[in-house]
Amino acid sequence: MNSNLLSKSIIYCVFLLGLGSCAYFNTFYNARQYYEEAEKIRLQKEGESIPITAMDKYGKTIQKCQKVLNDFPETKFRIDAILLMAKARYYRKDYEFAIDDLKVVSADGNQKQIEEAQYWRSLCKWKKGNAQTGIDELTDLLGKSKSKEVQSRCHLSLAEIANELKDSDLALTHLQEGAKLTKDRAQKGVIYTRLAEMAFNRENYELAINAYGKVVANSLSKEKVEKAHLQILKILRLEKKYRSAARKIKGMLTDDKFKRIAGYLELELVQLYRAQGEESEIESRLEIIVNAYQRTPVSAEAYYYLGEIYTSQKWDLEKSKDYFNLVSKESSKSLFTPMAKSKSNAIGRYQEAEKDLESHFILLNQDSTLLVSESDTTKQSVSIIKPDRSIPELYYQLGDLEAFSFNRNSEGIAFLQKIITDYSESSFHAKSMFTIAFMYESNGDSLNALLMRNRLKKDYPKSEYAAYLSDDIIVEKKEQELVFSQANKEISLNPEESISLFKKTINLNTETEVSVIAAYTISYYYDQNAEIDSAMKYYEWIQENHPRSDQAQSASLRLKSLQMVLSALEVEQDSTQIAPEQN
Repeated sequence: MNSNLLSKSIIYCVFLLGLGSCAYFNTFYNARQYYEEAEKIRLQKEGESIPITAMDKYGKTIQKCQKVLNDFPETKFRIDAILLMAKARYYRKDYEFAIDDLKVVSADGNQKQIEEAQYWRSLCKWKKGNAQTGIDELTDLLGKSKSKEVQSRCHLSLAEIANELKDSDLALTHLQEGAKLTKDRAQKGVIYTRLAEMAFNRENYELAINAYGKVVANSLSKEKVEKAHLQILKILRLEKKYRSAARKIKGMLTDDKFKRIAGYLELELVQLYRAQGEESEIESRLEIIVNAYQRTPVSAEAYYYLGEIYTSQKWDLEKSKDYFNLVSKESSKSLFTPMAKSKSNAIGRYQEAEKDLESHFILLNQDSTLLVSESDTTKQSVSIIKPDRSIPELYYQLGDLEAFSFNRNSEGIAFLQKIITDYSESSFHAKSMFTIAFMYESNGDSLNALLMRNRLKKDYPKSEYAAYLSDDIIVEKKEQELVFSQANKEISLNPEESISLFKKTINLNTETEVSVIAAYTISYYYDQNAEIDSAMKYYEWIQENHPRSDQAQSASLRLKSLQMVLSALEVEQDSTQIAPEQN
């Protein structure tokens, strides 16, 4: 009897121990599972802000790890749990908590765990603002670690820091070294994505096209793979390999695997026609696109291009305005929306100036010697009111819009030349000479630019415009409009370069209309890429600097939405620091 009781007691104890072991193992397993799910989401959005869904799973990772440590402090998974928790905290920007965890790992872990702790501690220090310490510690780890995977991650992080410090050559070197060392497919996808984008921005197309090919082979993100295919097509076009690009596009359009990006492939075909000067094909292709991909960013972009055709080539402002107004209706999320609104507003100003100019000419052409009845005079005064702006001022606005809004320098020069020739007493005379010199310079006509600058200095030696001229070099007061125009051109070819040019636009002059349009485009870009902090920064800038602009109201509404998202995220983040999850 006693023997039977003893046996049952032993079995029961073993059973209880098994339950306890199973419980902490399952909890730790769940923690790792949450972390891996978060990593998969993060890697799919690599290069963008970490999605909220991933942040939530990192938070659950922390909760599960805390439960393991609180309920089973002697578990053999203790160091693994602390290290996993530190990594999750890093991605949630809890750098101080992460560093405290990593100190424990460095003190009690094995060699592999200690190396990993050193890596993450270096990243925490960098993110806290000490880039040099991060570089020193990563370089030290790179030199002493025998793990190729650790070395690869060190190169990847050193590339990030170098890029942040604007040392693109060093960043490229680290990315290339890191790509050679890693065997992890997801990591390869991340490295080659960054390498390809950096090489493309530096116009190293040979390196870029090779790297994009590796992105296609390795990336876990379907979006990244699709973007890589589109970038390869752009590179083929830029290198004038038109036949190769056309064959690739047509092949992809017949493959269901690329159905999601079929519209963008069609748009790339339009760009290919444009590069080859096949203008007759472009409009008909765009018309097909707007009908086939209605209410999408694709149709919005196509309508933008149609609007440009009717300003730059056909000069049908009414139809062009209609097309630009359709951009936001097709897709409010399109990056072309703020630019289309800018173009539409410019057309409106141009048409208003034309009407005022026509009123001036009607009044001037009236026969002042003709006797009219009092009733006729009354009718005349009602039908034609003298505009507030003078003829030279209207000519100047038309010339300015032609050159800087519609990229028609020759037409812009013609309007300004009228002021210079016919209105020498106008206050716009010197200003027109200054601006036309800039236009000549932009056209590469340095001789006429020099002649106009010399005339300006001779006729108006004490003017503010003459003061801008020094050693026969024009200070580009109109540089902002030129940079803004270039940013518009780059938006479809190279969005990152376009955003950089929009930022330069703002830096040149924060008070102009184009600066607020540039800011809204930047905030829009970051918003669509889930880079919340950057988007909010530019939305707030619009509110502070241009509170009465058309863009301020939209910025205000979007800011409120983003602030609600961040508040929810902060509440959820704080909850991971309070207590472990309870059963």
